[in-house]
Amino acid sequence: MAHHRMNPVVLPVIMFSVATIFYLYEFLLRVSPNVLEKELSLAFIMDANAFGFFSSCWYWAYAPLQLPVGALTDKYGPRRLLTGAILLCGLSTLALAHTQSFYVGCLMRALIGTGSAFAFISCLKIVNIWFEPRWFPFMTGITLTIGTLGAAVGGTPLSIGLNYLSWRELMIYLGLFGLFLTIFAWIFIRDHNPDHPEFELQTKNSPPFWRCLKEVVRQPQSWIVGIYAFFVTAPTDAFGGAWGVKFLVDAHGISRDAASMPAVTMTFIGMAVGSPLLGWISGVFNNRKIPMAISGLIAALALTIIVYWPQLTEFWACILFFSFGASGTYVLAFVMTRRFSSSLYVATAVGFVNMVSMFGSAILTYLIGWILDKVRSGEILPNGEPVYTVADYHFSLVLLPIFYAISALLIVPLIRDKRD
Repeated sequence: MAHHRMNPVVLPVIMFSVATIFYLYEFLLRVSPNVLEKELSLAFIMDANAFGFFSSCWYWAYAPLQLPVGALTDKYGPRRLLTGAILLCGLSTLALAHTQSFYVGCLMRALIGTGSAFAFISCLKIVNIWFEPRWFPFMTGITLTIGTLGAAVGGTPLSIGLNYLSWRELMIYLGLFGLFLTIFAWIFIRDHNPDHPEFELQTKNSPPFWRCLKEVVRQPQSWIVGIYAFFVTAPTDAFGGAWGVKFLVDAHGISRDAASMPAVTMTFIGMAVGSPLLGWISGVFNNRKIPMAISGLIAALALTIIVYWPQLTEFWACILFFSFGASGTYVLAFVMTRRFSSSLYVATAVGFVNMVSMFGSAILTYLIGWILDKVRSGEILPNGEPVYTVADYHFSLVLLPIFYAISALLIVPLIRDKRD
């Protein structure tokens, strides 16, 4: 606590910086198989199916842990949990670098996902404990910006590293960085702020694990904001993360390289810009619901143009994907989560909303592919690749703007917001 008295501003900034650096670090580990696909496939003798399973092990561990991790963070505070999570990611990365076994590699990938599950929730818990409430929207946006920039450009340092190091050496350096960050987390992060209005409750009456879960699940706003996050997160992950490049290549004849970078990547750059901006706007006007509704409608319009415009050029694809990313950001879901949650349960509530949103991403990504296969003519190219027409995409991708329209017109009116 002495550190806090000497550095009432500096220490919280250092704590937030350590947590967000971990958030960026785990994003780098998350996207690493995309860059290391060739090296990993050779090392573990993987075909495409096995590689897909290896990559997905991260998500299978991450998604279901969001709710219990939130409750544990509310119960025990971020210091021990975040330090342990960083250590787990670092050690698992080192183990992945040394193993020759595909199954051990999958296990290490899942353990990296387990540690990663603590990153975003811990960032927001630290903001909630150590910063004034008026800063929460903006700093939530900054946190999401750092994460989405990790998604957009995370592969670049790995690609550069591969010019000088083997993939195993690269993983060793990433693992050692995790161990280094672990030390910083243990030294600087604190669980309790003596100046926080609920300090006495936090230190003497830390809520039990099951009470955290119960309080959040029984709160109707948890479900409504979670459903809002479901509808606004899913199109970003489904289109920005899975189907956007294929759509631009098949429907508009844009080259695969241009479709991937810069066009679809502009979704994440848009999110990086839009997240803090929307958080700031909601704070300035002391209103969350109007920005939520307007941004949802803008995203729906941008996606409608992307999907149905007859001849989309690379330039306009970049502009529209950026607009979709900037206005489709789900930062305000977490801002609203903080507003209806007691400070004691904020991490649990964030975990709950994040978990529901991940289900939306998984369902929509699968659903688009399922519809595409159902409506296609059955024509197959000589290399065995199925043919999808522009009409097939028009039919299956109509879900993207519909999701945003539902969020803006049906879900936002049900959300209860209070002015400061």
